[in-house]
This record gives sequence, structure tokens and C-alpha cells, in this order.
Amino acid sequence: MFSEESLRKIAAQKVSFRFSVKIHVAIFIVVNALLLMVNFFYTPELYWIVFPFFSWLIGVNVHTLSYILYARGVFPMAKRGMIYHLDSYIFVMLFLLIINLITLSGFYWVLLPALFWGTGVIVHVIIYVLYYSGKNKKPGKFESRMERAIEKEMSKMRKKQNK
Repeated sequence: MFSEESLRKIAAQKVSFRFSVKIHVAIFIVVNALLLMVNFFYTPELYWIVFPFFSWLIGVNVHTLSYILYARGVFPMAKRGMIYHLDSYIFVMLFLLIINLITLSGFYWVLLPALFWGTGVIVHVIIYVLYYSGKNKKPGKFESRMERAIEKEMSKMRKKQNK
């Protein structure tokens, strides 16, 4: 169980983190609204606003995702890493698709990074599922394959130490 002091510290961190995400989103909206006006009034024939907008949107997305993972208590680094990898893949691929459609709409070069990075994401998910996700061994006990391998290795080391 957590002490009252520990719970207060966790609550304070959550509130602070949530506030920083809200500030980030507010600044994102204000600055991009100003950039949109500059784009509209000074260079209406060019749509350069999409580049800073979607680039910054990726940052806002990762910041928000970090808060959500923290607030929901997703602490295993393997699970967090897989979620970040999948999220980054989706948002960066959407951004690259937009760039592809704006610059060379007849040639879909975006398929190459989507295929190769997508393969990496699939491998990452498979490794997570096979190696890091846990099984219920006993009621109330949750162990991943990695935790079981560590326990097995520790028992080998104990046997060697006792010889």
C-alpha cells in the first residue's frame, strides 16, 4: 500500500504533468493559428503551414501520450516502448503521406518507409508479445517470460554458489 504522502506526491506529479500538456496544446493552437494567418495573407498560393503544423502535432501527440501512459500507470518500459513505437509510426507515416501528396502525388515514395519501418514495428510488437507480456501463473501472480527466465537464471546461479 502507498502512504498518504506517496499518494500526494503521485497526485501532484499527475496534476503538474497534465497542466504541462494543456500548456503545450494551448501554445500549439495559438502559434499555428498565427502561422495560418501569415500563410493566408502573405503566401496564399503556398501551403507551407502543413509542415510546421504536422511536425509540431507529432510532438504534442507524444507529450499527450506520455501523460496518458503515466496517468494510467503503464510503467513497464517494454510496453511503453512498444506503444511509443506504434504511435510514432502512425503519426510520422501520416505526415509523410501528406508530404508525399503535396510534393509528388504521382509517385508514392511514402510506401518505402511505411513498409520498412512497418516491418520494424511488427517485429517490435511480436517481440513484446512473445517475450515481455505476462501470463497468470498463479492467482494473484503475474509473470512475463522475461521474469521467468530471470528466476530460472537466478536458481542456476544459486546452485553454483552452493557447490
